[in-house]
Amino acid sequence: MDPFFDDDFEPLAASAAVVIATDSSPGARDTLAHELVSGRPLLAELVSRLESLPLVVVVVRDEADAALVDGMENVVVVVDPEWREASAPLRAGLDFIEQSGSFDQAFVVPVHTPRLEPGVLEALSRARRDAGTFIAVPKYRYVRGGPALIGSDLWPRFMGAEGDMDIDDHLNSHPQWVTEVRVDYAPPRRIVTDDDLIDMAH
Repeated sequence: MDPFFDDDFEPLAASAAVVIATDSSPGARDTLAHELVSGRPLLAELVSRLESLPLVVVVVRDEADAALVDGMENVVVVVDPEWREASAPLRAGLDFIEQSGSFDQAFVVPVHTPRLEPGVLEALSRARRDAGTFIAVPKYRYVRGGPALIGSDLWPRFMGAEGDMDIDDHLNSHPQWVTEVRVDYAPPRRIVTDDDLIDMAH
C-alpha cells in the first residue's frame, strides 16, 4: 500500500524540505542567511523551525553560509556553485532528496521568511493527502504564502527548469494541481528591506 494513503499516515514521516538560502541581504552587504533574527543567524533560526522533518536540505552559496547550520540535526548542506541561476538551488535540493529515495514530498522554503510557523507543515501535508493534489500551499488569513509542499511526481518538472523560474507562476498556470490550506496564523513577515531586518533582529 502507498504509505501516503495508509490509515496510519504520519504527516511528516516522508517529507523533506529544501531551504533556498542563496538570496542577498537588502543592500547586498552579504547573504541574507547571515543577518540576525531573534539574536541568531537568520538561516539557523529558520532551519530550527523545520526540526520536525527527517531531512532538511539547505542550499547555500559557499562554505561560510554552510557553517551557519553546522551540527544541526537532520540537516544536509549543498553548496551550489551555480546559485546565480534562479532555478539552480531548487534543482540542487530536489536532486539530493530524490537520490535519497526516502521521500515523496518536499517543502520549498525560501530564506526570506524566517519566522515560519512549524504547525503549517503538518497542516499542508494532511491537506495534500486528503485532496490528492500535487501541491499544497498555505493561505494565511486570505493571503497565499509559503512554503509550498510539492509531491515527488512534479519534481522532474522543477529539476528540468533552467534560467528564471518562479514557483508561483507554476501554481497560477495549473490551479488544478494546487490545494490551498487556510491556516490560522498571520503571514510570516518577508524580509525585503533593511527596516524589516531591524524589526526582526531581536
